[in-house]
Amino acid sequence: MIRFAWVRILSRKLISITILLAFIGLYTLIPLGFQSTKEIKLAVNHSVEEYGRGTYDILVRPSSTRTDVEKKLGMIEENYIGDGGGGISISDWEQIKRNPDIELAAPVASLGYFSGKRMSIELPVLKEPTRFSWQFYTSDGIHKYPIDQKEELYYFDGSVPGNIQYIDASYPNSLTGVAMTVLMPFNYYLLAAIDVESESKLTGIDYSELDKEINDIEFKEVRESLGNPPVIKVIQRHDINIPLYMTVKTDRIDVDLGEYQEKLGLMKDDSLLMGYEKPEKMEQVINELSKAKVLDNREYNLDLSKFQKPFEGTAVKIGEDFSISETDRFMSDQDTSIYYIASKINYKINENNLEVPILEDGPPPIYKTVNKKGISAYQSQKVPFIIEQVGEFSPNKDTNQLASSPLGIYSTTESKSLDGKVVQSTIFPGSFIPTPASGITTLEAAEMVKGQKPIDAIRIKVAGINKYNVDAQEKIEQVAIDLLKSGYEVDIVAGSSFKQMRLDVEGLGQILEPWTTLGVAQELSENWNHMSVISFILFSLFGFLWLYSRVTFEKKALYKEDELLYLLGWKRKFIFLRNCLEQFIIITIGYVVSIILFTLFKQDAFPYLLSSLLWFLTVVMVCLLFLRNGSGNKTRIMEYKKVPAIIHYKEFILPTILVLFISIILLIIQISNLGYSIEKAKETTLGQFTMDETLIIQISIIVITVLLSYLAVSESITALLQYRAKEFSMYHIIGWTKGRILIHFSKEISLWSGVPIVLGVLLGSLILFGMNVSYSWIFISILISIGILSIAIVVTTITKLKPFSKG
Repeated sequence: MIRFAWVRILSRKLISITILLAFIGLYTLIPLGFQSTKEIKLAVNHSVEEYGRGTYDILVRPSSTRTDVEKKLGMIEENYIGDGGGGISISDWEQIKRNPDIELAAPVASLGYFSGKRMSIELPVLKEPTRFSWQFYTSDGIHKYPIDQKEELYYFDGSVPGNIQYIDASYPNSLTGVAMTVLMPFNYYLLAAIDVESESKLTGIDYSELDKEINDIEFKEVRESLGNPPVIKVIQRHDINIPLYMTVKTDRIDVDLGEYQEKLGLMKDDSLLMGYEKPEKMEQVINELSKAKVLDNREYNLDLSKFQKPFEGTAVKIGEDFSISETDRFMSDQDTSIYYIASKINYKINENNLEVPILEDGPPPIYKTVNKKGISAYQSQKVPFIIEQVGEFSPNKDTNQLASSPLGIYSTTESKSLDGKVVQSTIFPGSFIPTPASGITTLEAAEMVKGQKPIDAIRIKVAGINKYNVDAQEKIEQVAIDLLKSGYEVDIVAGSSFKQMRLDVEGLGQILEPWTTLGVAQELSENWNHMSVISFILFSLFGFLWLYSRVTFEKKALYKEDELLYLLGWKRKFIFLRNCLEQFIIITIGYVVSIILFTLFKQDAFPYLLSSLLWFLTVVMVCLLFLRNGSGNKTRIMEYKKVPAIIHYKEFILPTILVLFISIILLIIQISNLGYSIEKAKETTLGQFTMDETLIIQISIIVITVLLSYLAVSESITALLQYRAKEFSMYHIIGWTKGRILIHFSKEISLWSGVPIVLGVLLGSLILFGMNVSYSWIFISILISIGILSIAIVVTTITKLKPFSKG
């Protein structure tokens, strides 16, 4: 019996090889497809577990503080704490941190924009009388903006050390002394308050200098002169430098020192500064000097950015060559009791982009509502507080560039224009850039400025979590629910990642700014889990239908031969055994080849097990289908009025229709869901990393799906052509040309293949709509899938029909 089966297999080599290749594809490609989806899921889960959790897990804020952008887009700015209005008291925070499931609760409060000491710039002593005129500028990285008005100073020849002869036209709004000094303009920086202990644990930064005692004699004298107001001790961030520039123009003028001393009623050795005691005469002199003849002039552009620290700047001097260097000789202005608070930006949401309108057309333009607070030391001898810088801090670099748990006050990630220019905040409050805190103070100072509920946010780390897996997510969610019930605004930040947000900023154009997308890790896991389930169902259904159609074709092809053997005296059980043995030999060879291929590819146990299961199911299906009573071609009594060939060969065509139906659904869903998942993943750093880790596997899934679909369609059409071989030979004998035979058969195929393809497209599209896949990817996947199956049908029809159309 076995020899008889072997003889028949070898006698029809072409058909046997085709069937064998199909089964090799079945036993190899389907397990590899399942393995690929399994590996993707494992890779995604590994990425999420290892990198999905950032510095903390939950962000707690006062109720009703969630912005429209957060509600609609699920994103927050990196430095979201800035411009907060408070709403959580210190006692509220202490109650939250008593929860045993909370390992750490670090509060933070935004106090507003404060200015520290203004330091001096010493102008150079030149060899000839000179009119100095200068203008300060700031910049947002794209445009420069002037600060205050242009100022002038007139330097006279004849100066000696300790008595430099000059007249400052801006007096009394300037400081005069033994050197020609210019005060840097007021620069305003964001000040935030923290709890030193919890913030140190959260960030690893040393804030101990906030406990430092202030022993500076000059500061004590200034404080006494202002009525001993409370002191807000600040540690400034050492790497923050807001753009500050100075343009200096020098006009060499023809003036005589003695002449102007005489005009001011001064003696020869008197300082010109004594002339300020006679305001009317000084005003006349300044007016005359402004019209003095200019012999020559020069202009210098100086960058002061690196010397301008947030709360304790550096005094500098300008050399005769107009180079800048630090100096120990300085003058300062300690008027630090004026500050500004700003509103949140009123973003206009345009699809997934944000528009940022100008509220006040500068210069520079202002994008927030800004309100002035505090009392100037020049207006009152009693101020509410005084700022004193007592140290510096340096935030740690975030080594996890995949997950984002924004601390709200430290991020210095760059905002850029589309042409790559770095965009920065200016020295004025009201920039659209979410600036980091330039100074840190205590919660006690926050209460002094903002009242009893100064805290804007509490960053919470949940206890007992080592990896960001399903159990960890559930625990974090439970803690978040408990906090939500207490009336807070709660966001799960664990599993978030970075995304480049496109801002359409009025006056600047489109700006790319890093934001944090909430819940990215969960979304990635859910997307790939859904993909695994869908792939499993579709691959399983596809394999079952393919097997069913394959064995059905073979049974139909053997019908006449079986009936002849029966007439020759063979018993039905021997005919059944012969048919099954032939199929068993082919499918077993295909199975063995697949095992060899898995060994060569060094696969793990999963493909071996699945291939073995498929082999077993194939054996069972072969037995069941050959046991089932079937009939040959029934003699027709009445003609088929419509599509006769399709109706007559329906037992062959129906399995092929089912294969096509599943193939088109499988292709559409695989291509669109993978493409859409890749597109979504690339929006965030964690998603990008996951995509990079799984890209080869994702491509292999598409390739496997395409190969399986092509094999299924090709094998189905081949079997149908083999069964109709005599029919096509007859067409050739009666005079039909190859072209006519091809057109005739193509019309049939177009009709019965078009229906399942259309139905498959509709069902596949509905499934994708339910998965919220974008319309563009659905459309692309439909075009690609139809193209692949159409090519498979056309190529198979043309190549397989050739031998049958020759007679």
